[in-house]
Amino acid sequence: MNNRTKILSLVAFMFLVITSKAQTSFTIAETGNKISVSGTSNLHDFTLVSEEIKGSAELFVENGTITNIKKVVVTLKTESLESSKSGLTKNAMKTLQPDANPIISYIAFDMPAAGKISGILNVAGYDSDQTFDFTSEMKGGKLYVTAKGNIKFTDFQLDPPSALAGTIKAKDDLQLEINLVLEEEK
Repeated sequence: MNNRTKILSLVAFMFLVITSKAQTSFTIAETGNKISVSGTSNLHDFTLVSEEIKGSAELFVENGTITNIKKVVVTLKTESLESSKSGLTKNAMKTLQPDANPIISYIAFDMPAAGKISGILNVAGYDSDQTFDFTSEMKGGKLYVTAKGNIKFTDFQLDPPSALAGTIKAKDDLQLEINLVLEEEK
């Protein structure tokens, strides 16, 4: 093989490697998304849910599996988090102060290990570095992503909510689950 053939072969190989690991841009679909925050108090368990999620993702995907992350941005209106119990929603909003902090966001920029995603979660105006476990699956041309992890009220300098003059008090520990449906940008 002469030098020119070797160089062309190398360039062709590099092109195949680069295109097989190409970055893909996604947007969060209009429906099918859900964020759940669950916790407990000295009286009962609780869950706050929002399905009003917006965002985008720039991911490296191979065979329907996320292999790396360039950037993921997920946002929701603070006041969109609701419980089936109106009193719980009211107490949560006292803590989260949606008038002063109308948006909750998560900006991920790293995949420290397979099945992990790291970034900054902003709640009530405070940033906290958070790493979550995640899974992904490609179905029907859409990428379904589920991320789960533990957070705390105190991660965001928040006191856990309480009611009835402090007789009912939420515990600091929370479980966060994010379910997203991502569509490839055209």
